[in-house]
Amino acid sequence: MQNMRKGVQIYTVRNFIDTEEGYEASLRKIREIGYDSVQTYGWKIPDAEHKAFLNELGLKSESVGGSYEEMLNDPAAIKKVIETAHFYETDLVSVGTLPIPLRESREGYLEYAAGINKIGAELKKEGLHLIYHPHALEFFSLGGGENGFDVLFNETDPEAFWYCLDTHWLQSGGKNPVEYILKAKGRLPLVHFKDYKIVGGADPIEQVCKAFGEVGEGNLNWPTIIEACRATEARAVIVEQDVCPRDPFDCLKTSFDNMVKFGL
Repeated sequence: MQNMRKGVQIYTVRNFIDTEEGYEASLRKIREIGYDSVQTYGWKIPDAEHKAFLNELGLKSESVGGSYEEMLNDPAAIKKVIETAHFYETDLVSVGTLPIPLRESREGYLEYAAGINKIGAELKKEGLHLIYHPHALEFFSLGGGENGFDVLFNETDPEAFWYCLDTHWLQSGGKNPVEYILKAKGRLPLVHFKDYKIVGGADPIEQVCKAFGEVGEGNLNWPTIIEACRATEARAVIVEQDVCPRDPFDCLKTSFDNMVKFGL
């Protein structure tokens, strides 16, 4: 049985990492819970010290970040991202959600895909892959049964453009998480785990009050999701809870404990 790492997107604890001390304390707490990898951003520590600290804790850095706009327009930005990825010993470069002006038309998605292919061709030469985290907006219907995700999936180089699908956002976009996890096999090194929770007592009743939930505390079918992640040979599952109703570290522990309960 494949051993997938269990990680944390530190956006979950963003309110605790404004200082170097807070950042380091937060990562220590994450490791103490039992997680063995992280997706980090905006660290205030020099790279050499940061990597040494991650190594000291035994935390794998799953990806580094890059700006789509900067990499598209400046070869120096691509060079910097390549150097950073190699330094952190990862082959994954994450890019943010496609620019707002491109989000509501097929032409916009095609323009983004063309830019991604241009950047991806350079990264691929260095053994690196772009990784993209869809939310619900990529499932915006473009008509004719096609949505934005379909365009990105079909019009980008599968060897250069990979995914970090998110269980909550797939459900929020009206899609079956298991179906899309399996669809992305070969392009899915990471999966974001967060539950899709329904808040009761909605008034009017037509209003769906959904919330971000700890893994296992909402409406998603986690055994089948985990089975799909294993089938697609994902490297790691990354807990990301955008909004926590209580202490985020307590939420992360609940998610961790439930993942263990589900056999991870």
